[in-house]
Amino acid sequence: MKPILAVLSDGVQSEDLFVAKEVRLPFFSNEFHFHEECQLVHIVKSSGKRIIGDLVDYFESGELIFLGSNIPHVWHNTQEQTNGDEPEPYAHSLSIYFNPSKLLLHLSAFGNVRKIESFLNKAQRGVELKGRSRDMVVKLMYQILQQEGLQKIITLLDILNIMSSSDTEYDLLASINYINYYQYNDSKRMDQVFKYIFDNFREDISLNTIADVANMNTFAFCRFFKARTQKSFTQFVNETRIGYACKLLGHKETSITDIAYECGFNNVSNFNRFFKVIKKVSPREYRNQILS
Repeated sequence: MKPILAVLSDGVQSEDLFVAKEVRLPFFSNEFHFHEECQLVHIVKSSGKRIIGDLVDYFESGELIFLGSNIPHVWHNTQEQTNGDEPEPYAHSLSIYFNPSKLLLHLSAFGNVRKIESFLNKAQRGVELKGRSRDMVVKLMYQILQQEGLQKIITLLDILNIMSSSDTEYDLLASINYINYYQYNDSKRMDQVFKYIFDNFREDISLNTIADVANMNTFAFCRFFKARTQKSFTQFVNETRIGYACKLLGHKETSITDIAYECGFNNVSNFNRFFKVIKKVSPREYRNQILS
């Protein structure tokens, strides 16, 4: 799916240094997009699949992600992952947006900003914060929503200081060579392709079928898809399946064989092989790591 260039309309373009907001919706927007502003997002309540750069993975409540400038992203809830008739919104998140150039310009008047600038450059691959650093930042995000004026700015600086510290636990998400090749006019077609894959990855999706979704012939689709995701269609589908498998492996009562078929693989051998290629460990080793 090709991301679109998003223009944030709720204050980030104004004289404010940053915008903090809380979102409660039935589901997250399915629109694959990017924007100049950096975004810090805490998923309070939700689960599904997400794309950040060239990484396809599963997400769930509690994660904390920092997105650098112009990295394409989307959090996708499938129909079965939404609340249905339940009155409480299923997609609940906290976000902070700021323009990195504007922020660094203001901070440079008070001293050296190289440490923060270095972290913002790394974050162009997307960052998942973990451990104690994650817990500290989440606590500050709740506080900043209730604050005004100078105290709000001080809290943002505390957040930036934690994230850019050398002892902060985090994982970089997109691959080291990832480049955003997306163009605005690709967005609708890629949205349709991603949505179809996310809704149907448990089944066999033929190249003819997905090319029809994109309204292209198979040869043109393969070139189009790889140019924009930097991976083949088959690789993308397998990564989507493995991301879902990682979630299921957290439930020790489900056998690895059952998980393989639930994720759309035709046999356990292929599942084990693709899992090790993508995650660098076997499904059994991965389960032992997360359950230990």
